[in-house]
Amino acid sequence: LAACGGDPYTGQPEHVRRRHIALDGAQNFRDLGGYETADGKQLRWGLFYRSDNLSGLSDADLEKLESLGIRLVCDFRSPDEKQAEPDRLPEPPPAIAELEIFDEAFAIKDFRERIRSGDLGDLDLRQALIEANRLFATKFAPIYRAMFERLSQRENLPALIHCTAGKDRAGFGAALILSVLGVPRETVFEDFLLTNLYTAQKIERTLWMIRLMSLFRVDADQVRPVLGVERAYLEAAFDEIGKRYGDFDRYRREALGIDDAELVAFRALALE
Repeated sequence: LAACGGDPYTGQPEHVRRRHIALDGAQNFRDLGGYETADGKQLRWGLFYRSDNLSGLSDADLEKLESLGIRLVCDFRSPDEKQAEPDRLPEPPPAIAELEIFDEAFAIKDFRERIRSGDLGDLDLRQALIEANRLFATKFAPIYRAMFERLSQRENLPALIHCTAGKDRAGFGAALILSVLGVPRETVFEDFLLTNLYTAQKIERTLWMIRLMSLFRVDADQVRPVLGVERAYLEAAFDEIGKRYGDFDRYRREALGIDDAELVAFRALALE
């Protein structure tokens, strides 16, 4: 429906509409509030946000962001990404945490050139994102640890985490926030997959442009996995956590640096 101009929220729970912050220049900006924890509490609305690229925000978007009162932006993009598309933020701008996540292992080299040539070869974009999520959980755990060090401070809230598409690096960051707060795993997956709903129109437009760029030689199904998200991506991250740490609580303590007392304090700050 979204791709055809219909109401993208048809058949969805009301919270799906409520958490989406509709902006002219960002499609995947949303509030993590309202999710229930396993012990019956609820994540406060207006405390943690996640988003895609902010470089294309309109003046009206900036006014909307200003009304949210965001005090901290955690930016997971690489230096090249930030230089190419710098954030637009309200004035005075919130504090910025430069939490760069980039690795050649999941960089898709010469992607545009390969699309123009119409030859993607045996490029497996789905597997690339599965490997990326494994790295998010392991190699880049110190970055997410630094994220929590900032998010656990009341003076930094409300806070926004974002990357370029708002689905992979920010998606895993959001999954960690929800998991640490005690949100059930299935709900964490549901939030992760909402990217496909909120960005459906953008995905279809991008696929159409790719078809044009390649003179209709590129198979859209080969490209689609990198434009959205699949459950298998996040599952790969949690599976890797299980293999290396046994369970999420140990990962939370050892990799994310959140001891039991800090966990209690963070949940008191974020839940109601």
